[in-house]
Amino acid sequence: MTRIRCTVLIALLVTSLGAAPAQADPLTDFYSAPVPDIATRADGEVVRSIRVGPPLGDGLGLDIDRILYRTTNTQGHPTAVSGYTMTPTAPWPGPGPRPVIAYAPGTSGMADRCAGSAVLGTVGSSPAVLPLLLAGYAVAATDYVGLGTPGGHTYLERVDAAHALLDVARVGAADSGAPVVLFGYSEGGHAAGAAAELASSYAPELDVRGSYVGAPPADPTLNIDNLDNTPLAPALLYAVGGLINAHPEHAEQLRSQLNSNGQALLDQSQNWCSTDIAANRLLRSTDLTSDGRPLTTRLAQEPAASLMRANTVGYGIPSAPVLLSQSVSDDTVPIQQSRTLRDRWTAAGFTDLTYIEYPIPRVPVPGVNHAPGGLIAYGDVMPWIAGLLAR
Repeated sequence: MTRIRCTVLIALLVTSLGAAPAQADPLTDFYSAPVPDIATRADGEVVRSIRVGPPLGDGLGLDIDRILYRTTNTQGHPTAVSGYTMTPTAPWPGPGPRPVIAYAPGTSGMADRCAGSAVLGTVGSSPAVLPLLLAGYAVAATDYVGLGTPGGHTYLERVDAAHALLDVARVGAADSGAPVVLFGYSEGGHAAGAAAELASSYAPELDVRGSYVGAPPADPTLNIDNLDNTPLAPALLYAVGGLINAHPEHAEQLRSQLNSNGQALLDQSQNWCSTDIAANRLLRSTDLTSDGRPLTTRLAQEPAASLMRANTVGYGIPSAPVLLSQSVSDDTVPIQQSRTLRDRWTAAGFTDLTYIEYPIPRVPVPGVNHAPGGLIAYGDVMPWIAGLLAR
């Protein structure tokens, strides 16, 4: 019965929310209108919200709001970030305040129209949180810096992702003192891992019980060669674009790593969603770099090398339990990512780590081996979260 209900909810969210285009005038203003007093707001403070009314929220037993909230970016500047909250209308049956799942979505692209709050229900957004909602938890999700809002998306920027996730957790918990669990897969796994490391210093007032970190591209340098010369290679353009968006002072040096064709594609990729045909083409980085060397070689040079190391998760220590899991057959984020992250954390003395590898058979179609690891993980993640909240 629960499986049937979940399927129906997914269909309703995808159909109905997807039918409300992000480009409608009220939503354009919501995302793009300036927030003149952003500097005076506190991190995690909501500066703008729009309630998603019937038939969605009321009809599904959820209170749903698109939100704009403040965070502090990697440059130390106050920044408005979009996201959404979903809260079941049924009373929380457990003791204490309703727990909050701070949700970091997987890669959806670089264009504002890809943001989870803009379409709420596309792959990587609402369907992934439905098991959490069915368990009675509130969900507070981030779109990440620059995805939905003005400015470029700072893809895989460690500090930006961690701060955006912790600040949306602040939105969800408000002043209730609710327990928080950080939750992310793929790009979201990178964000959840980064937030796990920074939670005690950036948001010490939050009651973070733990973090689910699924298939994280934790070390950007380990996620280049496996994508190169495949239909997944456009994600490499996202990575370069993310560095430029987060560090515009290095834009000229980073762009110079690419030839004119590579720079043109880099600019085009800023307007791609992962579901676009253009974002699923086979690319060889040797055709795009300025000297014909692979991108992995070019990004090993400065300033990219230092920037990518700074974006690596695993050099800090989480302050709460972590469940880290991945499929061994993942062809988008190689299993070596999780193994390396596990080894770095344990070498640093972190012991409250649950590590799981799923021996899912590999399918000979590029890209389809990534999502199954996230789906099968719910069987372990849900009871693990329940155990954290019972402490």
